Amino acid sequence: MKDHTSGYNKDFLLKPQEEVLNQITAWLRRHSFSPEDIAKAEEIWVRYIKKSGNYRANSRTWAAAVIYFLGKIRGHKWLNQAFLAKSFSVSPGGISQRWQQIQRALREAEGREGAEEVTEGFFTPVAAEVFRKLMNYTQTSEKWKNFVGDVFFQFVGVETPPLPIDLILELLIFITCDRTLPGGEKIIDYFIAENAEKLQVEEEEFLQNIRVSRFSLFRVEAIVDKSRLLLTDFYRQNEVEVLVKESGQIEQGDIIMSRIIPAAAEKEGLWRFGGNLVTLRPSAAKELSDLAGKWFWEFSVANKGWATGESFIQENSFRFWRWLIGH
Repeated sequence: MKDHTSGYNKDFLLKPQEEVLNQITAWLRRHSFSPEDIAKAEEIWVRYIKKSGNYRANSRTWAAAVIYFLGKIRGHKWLNQAFLAKSFSVSPGGISQRWQQIQRALREAEGREGAEEVTEGFFTPVAAEVFRKLMNYTQTSEKWKNFVGDVFFQFVGVETPPLPIDLILELLIFITCDRTLPGGEKIIDYFIAENAEKLQVEEEEFLQNIRVSRFSLFRVEAIVDKSRLLLTDFYRQNEVEVLVKESGQIEQGDIIMSRIIPAAAEKEGLWRFGGNLVTLRPSAAKELSDLAGKWFWEFSVANKGWATGESFIQENSFRFWRWLIGH
């Protein structure tokens, strides 16, 4: 048989990485894919490993993510997240997370902007710098450095696989900007108050926006136009309108895990995405609902019940998603 991947050296792959590749090719051959499709899938995985090297966590999830990526490239709509999740005995959320990691890495390798990304980042250079100052504040303040470290350890621990940078960032935002302290304030409130005279207008605007931002699971109810979506917030059971650069890659019924932040002041009542961790197609929604229900039930039993309202949402949604993308 002709070697369609002769241009891609695989000798550098470590044994666990090679195992993922073997799972990919074995599955594709069982399902009678062409040699060209198999070669393309191998190319995706080899290029990703050369760029990133990050392959830890469930090998079946990585294999399913590569095949899902292949399906999007080739237009095989039947290779959806729900089908592959069932075939590989993994979660659709895990497939979505790993696929997006692969997609980002390959785009960076090609030196291209992520024009097809569903969401747009909210860390402008100014915002990134003031957020760095906030993180530095938590690490140098005698009042907060132990607190932040303890909370981070509660959620992450020391023996877990490396978390995606997006998820680590989300946890840091939760600790500093979401979590309400016993006195009714948040760490970000103290930072703003203590640095009020030093902050530039754009810096303070970013801090105020991220302070009232929301992390949640959203369903796309309607694509209002090419730059506006109507979403249902699963956690809070209300509707929000979100502005996007381009809605072409989004489908009605999609499930998006993201943080949303207020749009510009002149667009009162509208939101925009502030980072996207997972996007699921409608076919995966039922399995996601079942998984979430099972996890929250087991979590509540283990912890003798749970609180309701915003505090419960903020405290436990990260735990659920950290569990989900690892399966």
